[in-house]
Amino acid sequence: MQESGDLRLNSLATFEKLFDSYYSMLCLVAYDMVKSKHLAEEIVDDVFFNLWQKRNSIEINKSIRAYLVRSVKNRSINWLEQTKTERLVMANTYDVSLFDEIIWDNEYPLGNLLEKELRKKINEAVMTLPEHCRQIFLLNRNEDLTYEEIADKLSISVNTVKTQMKIALARLREALKDYLPLLLLLLLKNKEGL
Repeated sequence: MQESGDLRLNSLATFEKLFDSYYSMLCLVAYDMVKSKHLAEEIVDDVFFNLWQKRNSIEINKSIRAYLVRSVKNRSINWLEQTKTERLVMANTYDVSLFDEIIWDNEYPLGNLLEKELRKKINEAVMTLPEHCRQIFLLNRNEDLTYEEIADKLSISVNTVKTQMKIALARLREALKDYLPLLLLLLLKNKEGL
């Protein structure tokens, strides 16, 4: 792997080699900061996705390893700062006791209405995904298939599945950003079987 000089990601093979060489190490760097394996993988996936998107314009004149580590650390710091801000905003925006009553009580009509509205928005957002991306997302989320199982089923690489999932999650996150507090509560409600 080239460590210095001008690096240009002009082929998928070069990118995949870079991914295979550094992915695990970068996940450890992110995990050390955010203390979540899933989140660490998401952060590293974001870094590689961003690198691939900017492959024609990005110039790395030093160590690619140092560049990737710095990118992962910066994204981890950004996530930590963003979640801290979101927690503060939520704490100051909602009357938690009333909001919990509305969401958790099955007899409360507004809670049922909010849940139906949210499910509709999620389905609409999923339907806007590109066909291949949507297919991979639904196999993972609705059929609980792992990335490896999806890759086998569709005869594609695991990296392709990861990239498509990253695209799907980024687009859904953007489309549903206004519904994030409700989405989190709905997921908790379903997980606890209420």
